[in-house]
Amino acid sequence: MLIQIPIRDPKNPPQLKFPQRCINCARPVEEMLGLTLSMGVQKRNQPVEMSLKIPMCKTCADKERGIAKVTLIPFLIGGFVIGVFIFVPVMLIAPEGTTPQTLNLPFVLGGFAGLIAGIIGGSVVEMVVKSLAVPFYGRLVTRRPLTALELFSNSDQLIGIAAKYLRGKNLVQLEIENEELAREFVQINSLEIP
Repeated sequence: MLIQIPIRDPKNPPQLKFPQRCINCARPVEEMLGLTLSMGVQKRNQPVEMSLKIPMCKTCADKERGIAKVTLIPFLIGGFVIGVFIFVPVMLIAPEGTTPQTLNLPFVLGGFAGLIAGIIGGSVVEMVVKSLAVPFYGRLVTRRPLTALELFSNSDQLIGIAAKYLRGKNLVQLEIENEELAREFVQINSLEIP
């Protein structure tokens, strides 16, 4: 369920409360994991962030900590293998320069081609592994930004919940996979659902 929360003052984001059950499977809470969204403003020369404490059971928290197995690790390994596979032939066929500034041109061209191919190839490998991991981690794992793009997005995810801050609209969007818990969250925080 998609929930939109208006942010009246980005310098003082609201403190949201969650049901005291695991946000993914509704079992009793054993751990609290955090989600953080940058509000894009500063207060006393410090960036303002909206921190959410998400209740989870031990099993789901361990799954969340293991999510790198289907995101970061496939991206790094796939990207490295594909990058090396492209680097070597480009380096071998690139012309070598005749001036001191261009003597290492084959390494530069090979490195650039390997880097670009590694990022693209690693992202493709990550997408494939994520789609195969849906039965274990839930459908929201496929909506997580690719590792290469995650640095530029103002969103955060855990198993069972995704959060995104829309600066232009002053809205926080929460997507809670468990419908019952989403309705309980709306009720606890006295929110209106359109």
